Amino acid sequence: MYEPTLDTEENTVLVAFMPTPKDMAFAHTRGWYRLPAEHAPHVLTSGKLSHIAFYQPQSFGEERSLVRWYSPVTSLVLRRRIEVLPKEPHHPNAQRQYYIIGCAEMQELPVPIRCRRPRRVIFIPTTYRKLVTATDINHLFNDSPLENLLSYELHKATIPVERQLDVRVGTKWFRLDFAVFCKTGNIGLECDGAEHHMHPDAVEHDKQRANLLATIGWRILHFTRSKLYGEMPATLGMVRDVINHYGGLQDPNADGGFRYAHGPDDGQPRLFG
Repeated sequence: MYEPTLDTEENTVLVAFMPTPKDMAFAHTRGWYRLPAEHAPHVLTSGKLSHIAFYQPQSFGEERSLVRWYSPVTSLVLRRRIEVLPKEPHHPNAQRQYYIIGCAEMQELPVPIRCRRPRRVIFIPTTYRKLVTATDINHLFNDSPLENLLSYELHKATIPVERQLDVRVGTKWFRLDFAVFCKTGNIGLECDGAEHHMHPDAVEHDKQRANLLATIGWRILHFTRSKLYGEMPATLGMVRDVINHYGGLQDPNADGGFRYAHGPDDGQPRLFG
């Protein structure tokens, strides 16, 4: 059974999007994976990347929405596409720069890491400890101490969340720190560091984003560093109250597919209008 930890290790692993089974077969037989240089995450460009793992999307059919294969990074070079795929000289991206990541020692995780909700193109920097202990995609994220703390506490409180989930409103996409799915509405939880409130433009952007998300049934709750480090019981109590106000958590194992959120001392869930 997965046990969360407040991991303080530095990210040295990248979970990367593997577009198709053909691309996966290519990685297995040729021992490398390519990633557009302009989209390379910090863990790669910093020179600290030790392992790479692969997220399998819808194109993998019954093997979709999971991470099964990973490899130590056996090499890392920057090349144009035409240099590694010379038989496609007229491809529109022939001159595009790619990081060519060696994965010549492919290994299978003992337990695949599942994803309950399909994801868009995915790149998750994480730690080796998280990679080999995670059973759910949400266990991999290692974005910030604030988010890790809230994730740890939500797990202990048996409140399932989706981390770093992209939500579409019309033609716009918004990424939520945490998404909680309920019966009559959904909740976004955002962790705001102290520096966030020093930028009025960021605050205004958050208000506009919250208004747009509200049009499709999302309520956004913002929690500051002081609320998360100094008032966690009250923070979790507020999350539970909003969950119960929205008819309870989605839970396929509960009667009717939803369950109320209970605190450690709550005999009955608290509801408010």
